Amino acid sequence: MTSHQPAILERTCTIAEAAELIAVLTEAGEVPMIWGEPGIGKTDIVRQLGAMMNRPVIEFHAALRETVDLRGIPVADPVTGTTRWFVPDELPREDRDGPEGYLFLDEFPQGSPQMMAALAGLILYGVVGEYRLPKGWRVIAAGNRKQDRSATNTMPVHIRNRFSHIYVVPDQKAWVTWATTNDVAPEAVAFVRHRGHDVMHLPPKPEQNAHCTYRTLTKASKFVHASPAQRMRLFASLIGDGPATEFDGFINLYRSIGTLDDIIKNPLKANVPTEASQKYAVATGLARKATRANWKAIITYANRLDAERQTLLIHDATLRDPSLKETAEYGEWAVANGHLLMA
Repeated sequence: MTSHQPAILERTCTIAEAAELIAVLTEAGEVPMIWGEPGIGKTDIVRQLGAMMNRPVIEFHAALRETVDLRGIPVADPVTGTTRWFVPDELPREDRDGPEGYLFLDEFPQGSPQMMAALAGLILYGVVGEYRLPKGWRVIAAGNRKQDRSATNTMPVHIRNRFSHIYVVPDQKAWVTWATTNDVAPEAVAFVRHRGHDVMHLPPKPEQNAHCTYRTLTKASKFVHASPAQRMRLFASLIGDGPATEFDGFINLYRSIGTLDDIIKNPLKANVPTEASQKYAVATGLARKATRANWKAIITYANRLDAERQTLLIHDATLRDPSLKETAEYGEWAVANGHLLMA
């Protein structure tokens, strides 16, 4: 009689939740291991944590290194008749890098078994060869899972047991917030809001090279203003044919409604789109153009949109420029739409 073990289900979290957990774990002296598919923002979590805590981040890519790169080069000492190890200069040094920071071991499971073994002492004790990690420095690791088909090697159990494991899933809300404050093209942000669940982070087909992730769409967004003859192919080179077709069509539909400047010039008479995709695009685009000088006109037009897109526009604009909340126009809108702010 054959017995079947149940599948192991790990507790997952969003990028935002993972960021909070990592901050808590590292302050407690634990070493987080961030698992997740490519392109969801694992590296950005660590960089943002460093910025938030005002600490440097040094990245060490395990998949691109040999063990000698970590332990150092053996050098003979003719006086003592012993060998000393010259450790790599890229590892944290307190005199150069400061008393506190994060050593980020990226692509950890993609490293060779020998590299993972060499890193084990650094993870647990802060020691590798003759190198000692400064006391105020924390270690964080990240990598892809085997099902992500990213040349992941099996991590030995004794090394797994040294980590606190965090399993991250794609997080549309977190990416939209990040993209809004980092000048990613508003067309891409609106596209994710409208079609994200259908095209983002779908498992790539065998032998498929380009597929749509938050990372590749961010790259593709640099080409939204390319010539129509090239734009589609540029998109496809990064996010794949299917998503590229949708993204290109979305941009054409978005631009068919006229310019955002025309809306700002005449907010009471400018057309209000009826297509859901156009509504997302207009709200996202106007939020990106909002300033104190045009804020009154933008709010005037926002009041003509449905509740969801109206709230989205106001939220994005004030996220990029919190000073807009200090205006009389925002105060009037907030009083009239308090029910939307509470939703």
